[in-house]
Amino acid sequence: MRARLLLVAVVAAGLAGCATASTSVPAGGQASSPPAISAPSATAPGSSSAPAAATTSPAGPPSAPSATGSSGAVCGTPPSPDLETGELTGVEFVSSSQGWAVGQGAILATSDGGAHWAAQLTGRLDLTAVDFINASDGWAVGTDSLLATTDGGAHWTRLSEPCPLIRSVHFTSALDGYAVAGGGVTMVGGFGTEIPDTGGVVLVTQDGGHIWGEMAAPANAQSVCFSDGQDGWLGANGQLYRTEDHGQSWTAMTSPPATNEGGYVAEMSVQCTGPDAAWAVRSGPGAGMSQQPHVAYHADASGVTAIYAEQYYHLSGDPTTRSPGAYSGPFSALSPSAAVFIDSCAPCGAGTAPWAVATSSGAALAEQGNVGGLNFAQAAAFLSSQTGWVAGTYSEVPAKGKSRHQQRIVATTDGGKTWQTQWASPWINGIGQQ
Repeated sequence: MRARLLLVAVVAAGLAGCATASTSVPAGGQASSPPAISAPSATAPGSSSAPAAATTSPAGPPSAPSATGSSGAVCGTPPSPDLETGELTGVEFVSSSQGWAVGQGAILATSDGGAHWAAQLTGRLDLTAVDFINASDGWAVGTDSLLATTDGGAHWTRLSEPCPLIRSVHFTSALDGYAVAGGGVTMVGGFGTEIPDTGGVVLVTQDGGHIWGEMAAPANAQSVCFSDGQDGWLGANGQLYRTEDHGQSWTAMTSPPATNEGGYVAEMSVQCTGPDAAWAVRSGPGAGMSQQPHVAYHADASGVTAIYAEQYYHLSGDPTTRSPGAYSGPFSALSPSAAVFIDSCAPCGAGTAPWAVATSSGAALAEQGNVGGLNFAQAAAFLSSQTGWVAGTYSEVPAKGKSRHQQRIVATTDGGKTWQTQWASPWINGIGQQ
């Protein structure tokens, strides 16, 4: 307890005088800045590899970020790519009935498993991820904002952001959370969450996200999660790292990715599950010929299993089991022994979203076909291999005339045998075909 109080005191002193006031917006309200736009209308339902040689990175106690600001210009954080109008980027369910979806223009919520969705907040929110730990406490991360709720989204409060700006968060309790902040982001999508290519740092909070301090970690942090106060996992510079002492030291669990595309950077996204296990996807480096090198992993105290890899750009040391699709997409950790992975196949007609279920701690992979009702998956939340929700894009591309696109939330309760479109945005016209 003494260590926690000292951390909060040190960070508070470092941030005193530069934090902006929090603002609260009731459910159904609009964000006041930037100018609001209407939320989309709701619709009714209609092979194994040995761990890499371990390396460690020493870490000291968390320190205070240099400043607090509400924009990249203040912090010097590189700007994020613009989101498409109405784009959905994150989805989270804490039970079979209660869930949320976030994106460019709205926070949506359901209390009946997605049969009905209602907007809790609308406006130019530019949200890229959502994280709930129970039915009440949640956070939504935007390209230049961090929102929090303690009542399931009935009210959302805009929290003061540290500098550099936060890209993603993972909370283990109503008070304790971790974030990746700063760095340059080249795109948002696939994983939904903003993942900085380079320059990211790890932050920690012990008061629900009001005050953040920096945790020493390997350079170029990209994704972070903790199972408890000691055990955590980090994606950084395209590698997977593990800590057993709350970031005092980090051990590399995978080797640096072999490069075949000069100048491009690999990204590692990780999700924790259970007391000491994680699932991860390394994307890149580079892409071409409608293919992207990517590898999925399972990791725990015994080591790392490489589950599958995209085979066109098969890199040295990658597994020979084929990835579900050509490009990496969102994934959802179910348990220490199972996870769902969704890829995309851009050259397959208007596009498809093939998915697979990994079991036996990554030793087995079962392809499940395509996610129904979507051409591209942007976010996913599964409670089991049978029950899950996917947010993404559906496109109609006629031989002649203009294509059109809409954002959708689709769901399955039978392991993908059938999919129901639970929510759909208005159509947006695309490029004409001659």
